[in-house]
Amino acid sequence: MRYVILLLMLSLPTFSDSASESDHKEILLENDRVQVVRLTYPPATESGMHTHRYPNRTVYVLKGGLLELSSSGSAKPAKTLQIKEGMTLFAQAETHNVKNVGSTEIVLLETELK
Repeated sequence: MRYVILLLMLSLPTFSDSASESDHKEILLENDRVQVVRLTYPPATESGMHTHRYPNRTVYVLKGGLLELSSSGSAKPAKTLQIKEGMTLFAQAETHNVKNVGSTEIVLLETELK
């Protein structure tokens, strides 16, 4: 019986290795023209491969760190970015995964124009 419980505990997903986007995404504002979300990535967590529906977005860094960005089906290698508090980035719609490869929590404020 102890072995069964141990096996069940070991097989449970953890935030760091199988988090879904909704585990760290908080919608702050949404209407027919814009969506604003706060994204929080503790160390070793990732968004999971996802597609942005809206063509343009800005990202404001509330807490910085080291991010790895990888595109779906791309022959390009993953890109690692050192982002700092106060930075603002522009990104177009794409399918990608975001992973915190640093040792600090990263918090982003993302605004997507519909």
